[in-house]
Amino acid sequence: MELIGDIREHFALAHPEREQAVETDAPILYCSLQPYHLSQVHDLLARVFWEGIDVSDALEYSPEKCTVVATYKQLVVGAAFLSSPQETYITYFAVRAGWDNSQIATSMLYHLITLNPNKDITLHVSINNPAMLLYNRFGFKAEEFIVGFYEDYLDPNSPQSKNAFRLRLRR
Repeated sequence: MELIGDIREHFALAHPEREQAVETDAPILYCSLQPYHLSQVHDLLARVFWEGIDVSDALEYSPEKCTVVATYKQLVVGAAFLSSPQETYITYFAVRAGWDNSQIATSMLYHLITLNPNKDITLHVSINNPAMLLYNRFGFKAEEFIVGFYEDYLDPNSPQSKNAFRLRLRR
């Protein structure tokens, strides 16, 4: 948000003759996945993970219990997905770059947990992913260390570890 403000201020100084748009703040809204979110969600997941992720099938199985999409105005700034209401495995969990310190990940994880009461929730996470701290705060515990879990998915030059922990929130 500060960067956008700096860009607008620079533009206003560089072009004083032009009328400046008035920007209004808006809240970050959380809802279940809708068809109109799909293109932005796919783009977000491709940037955070890898190309070719398609979550459109999430619209077919209880999206109100298995998906959380965070939007600022009409921009998707975060998305979280469970594989199904029965399995409760977090398949994807992503926040748009530049929105890291907006508590979006915390809110999305809270929503997924509260939408699925009395169910264990599991996930895999790269061992050097800072999200480990978030999962730990919510009570997730490591159950298994898996060597090469992301080997087939991550670029060989990726700074993310190919090794993963399987985490579980017991409820």
